[in-house]
Amino acid sequence: MPSKPNETQQIHSVSVRSLVEFTLQEGDITPGSFQKPGRAQAGTQGHKRVQRSRPESYQSEVKIAFQVAGEEPPIEIRGRIDGLYATQKPVVIEEIKTTTLALDLVNEAHNSLHWAQAQCYAYIYAQQEDLSEVCIHLTYYHLDSQTEKTFERIFTLAELEVFFNTLITPYVAWFHKVRARHMQRNQSIETLDFPYGDYRLGQRDMAVAVYRAIRDHDRLYAQAPTGVGKTIATLFPAIKALRQGLAERIFYLTAKTPGRMVAEETLGDMHKIGLQFKSVTLTAKEKICFQPVVNCDPEECVFARNYFGKVKAALDEIDQHDAFTRPVIEQIARAYKICPFEFSLDLALWMDCIICDYNYAFDPRVYLRRFFDFNTGSNIFLIDEAHNLPDRARSMYSAELDKQIVLALRRALKEHLPGLAKDLNRINKLLLEKRKACQAEELDALIEHELPEDLLKAVWNFIQKAEDWLSLNQPAEFRQELLDFYFACNNYLRTAEYFDTFYVSYFERRGKSDLRAKLFCLDPAPMLATPLERSQSTIFFSATLLPLDYFKTLLTGDADHPHHAFRSPFPPQNARLLIHNRIATKYKERAHSYLPIASVIETICNAQTGNYLVFFPSYAYMDAVLALVKERLPEEQLLIQHRGMTEGERESFLNQFSTDSSDTLVGFAVMGGIFGEGIDLVGERLIGAIVVGVGLPQMGLERDLIKAYFQDKTGNGFAYAYQYPGFNRVLQATGRVIRTETDRGIIVLIDERFSHARYRRLFPPHWEEVQVVQSESEIKNRLEQFWPQAL
Repeated sequence: MPSKPNETQQIHSVSVRSLVEFTLQEGDITPGSFQKPGRAQAGTQGHKRVQRSRPESYQSEVKIAFQVAGEEPPIEIRGRIDGLYATQKPVVIEEIKTTTLALDLVNEAHNSLHWAQAQCYAYIYAQQEDLSEVCIHLTYYHLDSQTEKTFERIFTLAELEVFFNTLITPYVAWFHKVRARHMQRNQSIETLDFPYGDYRLGQRDMAVAVYRAIRDHDRLYAQAPTGVGKTIATLFPAIKALRQGLAERIFYLTAKTPGRMVAEETLGDMHKIGLQFKSVTLTAKEKICFQPVVNCDPEECVFARNYFGKVKAALDEIDQHDAFTRPVIEQIARAYKICPFEFSLDLALWMDCIICDYNYAFDPRVYLRRFFDFNTGSNIFLIDEAHNLPDRARSMYSAELDKQIVLALRRALKEHLPGLAKDLNRINKLLLEKRKACQAEELDALIEHELPEDLLKAVWNFIQKAEDWLSLNQPAEFRQELLDFYFACNNYLRTAEYFDTFYVSYFERRGKSDLRAKLFCLDPAPMLATPLERSQSTIFFSATLLPLDYFKTLLTGDADHPHHAFRSPFPPQNARLLIHNRIATKYKERAHSYLPIASVIETICNAQTGNYLVFFPSYAYMDAVLALVKERLPEEQLLIQHRGMTEGERESFLNQFSTDSSDTLVGFAVMGGIFGEGIDLVGERLIGAIVVGVGLPQMGLERDLIKAYFQDKTGNGFAYAYQYPGFNRVLQATGRVIRTETDRGIIVLIDERFSHARYRRLFPPHWEEVQVVQSESEIKNRLEQFWPQAL
């Protein structure tokens, strides 16, 4: 795709291929067709092989550039001619295409875009050399047989000029429309005022710090409590920076849907006061697909059929909207009968801000290659809720294989593809050996600090044969199952290339016969280094980047970048923070805590009618306490989170936290879950949060591996693996209560460990007025003092 024009550019350049595709591309989305991963490299080698076979008079990779007459700023068409016979009469220009399709199936009309590229090169060369005609050779080279087939046409300059004008005219019109939008955007940014009147305490300082980091091409860590207004404090200066030409676009990267919604609302508030600024929100294909099950076969999906022929008209809708949210994208996609997911990606090329999940910037499997593999302008990364990125990154840069899946696929392939089944048998045999080794040593898992070379070789052999069959693109009942495992194997091999001292390989027994083989990323910082270079400036921001050195270590591995910790803008008297330090919630003592916790919940709810959330470290703990709470409070006043809630169920849960009821409502939720962060229950929709325990993640193999690694690296392994991630969950849960300057509420932390120095030193500054209680009667007294003054 062509690059987005810039108001300050002296020359706007577009490649011949991009120009041709912009104007002429037609056809279906065909993701079901499979190409071997090395196809691009093989194509390049095929090109060179053809070029080397030509005589001495043949010139290869001839650079051309041509400025369209009468355009301001100048529009330059550039490219490379594959082959040129400059001394022949007429001059011959060769366009080379590689293929795996049998050459007897390739005819002169095989692909009109191939002829179009060659004609474009021919016109530019004829103009520059004052030629009256040019001969074009369109050569198809078969990669497997290393044979070629050439089609020949002669075009006059007049014919080429007519054709070139059909290419360039719609592109120039589009270019000027986009450039006009760009100028309007900059003018609107120039006069844009802060949309909320006065800045909150700390908000302006944060915005200034963000702008400086962008200006200096630096990274910034911003720890800002709930209420500072982090979204506007990052977006506003980033938008101003775009006007100054400091960057081309903004990526607003989030971990969860609520974060994306807040970004949309914030941009909407700026649109209301005159900002002309284009944004798109990317939604996962599985969520936005119109089909009951994702199936991009154009025979089955009308939205994939002739997508490229229909999308150009849909892109004209850019002028009708500023914010391309999911509903807007779906509306346009239905109207033009195009795939909403692909449409959102094509829209993104012309947007000023792209709101999307972390994985579109960081995941090696799905990052946006259309932006990051080519020079498409400088980017700003605004990383929302950055405390989530370390664990998400660990997942992105890890890979696993499951023995049960190997066995199931082997059974499916045994009759149809016995060769592949044999390769799967070899993989299964190696995994079985690892399982037996675990059993022999009475271990749950084997931990290895070197790559499993035998397994990698077996996986590689399987991949080679799988590619041979998949590239035939034949239908089969087992095709999707094979494709899924093929991609899992590919990911395993790719991850093996990253393997270093910050990785570990382990084989973990599961159930009676299963085994998981995993390459696990212990420290995400080295892996994040490359994708972070895709931005000229990155802003890590969250209410819970505590302790800061911990997050610096996990995200960038250093402490050289600027950091700011901002205070809460709200008066401390708006909240009453209590620590009950006479209830132990450690696993071994947990059973003794159920009744005291249920009594504390009852006491708190009886002190003031309103809506409360109670957070637990696990579902099992929550269920045990809930059974006792039901004996104390009416069941209709209790709301319970359950596993695997849909987005609709989540919304229903939150909608019940209203101000309409005169009864108390108590929501029971799990720390670190969908209600532990990213929800905004302002005012009396939530007047209290009770947090049970210090939030430690469940003890397990991976957490213990992280602990051992960081014990060696920092001498603080338990904190890195358990304490800090757990306390981050606590901070997130407590941040649900005070969301605005008028909110009033209580926070009660239940666990003796909150009184210990190793936790007290983690407390944020706005917790300085915390009060310790040791009984229900003390809680009652403190709340009786607080509520009359607060309400």
